[in-house]
Amino acid sequence: MPMTATPQITHRKQKTENRKLSPLLLLLLALGLGLAGCGCDPLQQLQKSPIVVFGSPDSPRLRQAVAGFKARLQAGDVEVVCVPEFGPEGRETLRRVRQVNPRLLVVLGTPALLLAAPMVKQIPVVFGLVANPYFTGAAYDPAHPEIHQENVTGIASPAPLDAALQQGVSLLGPLPWGLLYDPTDGVAVDLARRFETEAGRCGVQALTETSTAAATDADALARLRQRGAKVIYLPPAASVTRYAPLVLEAGRQMKVRVVSSLPEGTHKGAVLWVALDYHKLGQDIGDLARRVLAGEKPKTIPIAEQTPLQVEVDETLARKWSGYPPVK
Repeated sequence: MPMTATPQITHRKQKTENRKLSPLLLLLLALGLGLAGCGCDPLQQLQKSPIVVFGSPDSPRLRQAVAGFKARLQAGDVEVVCVPEFGPEGRETLRRVRQVNPRLLVVLGTPALLLAAPMVKQIPVVFGLVANPYFTGAAYDPAHPEIHQENVTGIASPAPLDAALQQGVSLLGPLPWGLLYDPTDGVAVDLARRFETEAGRCGVQALTETSTAAATDADALARLRQRGAKVIYLPPAASVTRYAPLVLEAGRQMKVRVVSSLPEGTHKGAVLWVALDYHKLGQDIGDLARRVLAGEKPKTIPIAEQTPLQVEVDETLARKWSGYPPVK
């Protein structure tokens, strides 16, 4: 089915990055502690230090971005360290990474940036996979992306909600859309607010319901449909993965039209899939990192907003929902 301004769709599978520090990084950490008091030239030590990717949480989207970053950077000394979203491990691991004194720290994910912004003030930092950096301490005002922490620059990538609505209305018409969200998930709450605003701009009625546990998800989804939701939107928030299988199964059974922006796993059951292209985003982060490694100061580089997209239509479901060919 023809789509307007449909980006090229790519699918890549990446091996899981080890959450543990690699042997090379552990060795560098040990050497860093030893070299600190041996009179070595700090510049010479810096030139030998690695580029470190510090990410949280580990996920398919992060691994896709890391693959794109490595492909664009084409540097052999890139160390990847992933830490859990919660708990003390992240702060301790970041402390040890700082001791290595990397020549560049690439921070991927909002939890990682929340840790790094207050702890890293001298090492050059490039961040990505962050929807809104303006509450992390790394950046201050959305109206002034050129003003931010002096050693930090990066790429903000909001969830592609507006693109999903525009593509969805083009494909399905101005039907009422429903969104289920968990009020204990801050990202989901922010997306629900955006959903109501953006839907109105697209001429779409926005219906929302809340649920905080799997035991109440089915009832909340049923209420959305009873209130007239003809399309259910799955936004890229962590809590959405809890009830996404339930929604996608309803989509497969043609009980409701589903539009998904979830990057992980299968989206079979969604008539339309609009998600960030995390591999391309990783390449964009690599381009920015190369500028910093070439000598540009992070403080002179404004924070950019980039949302490369992947779009896919399930042609079979789209034809069935349009009533063509007629059901015999």
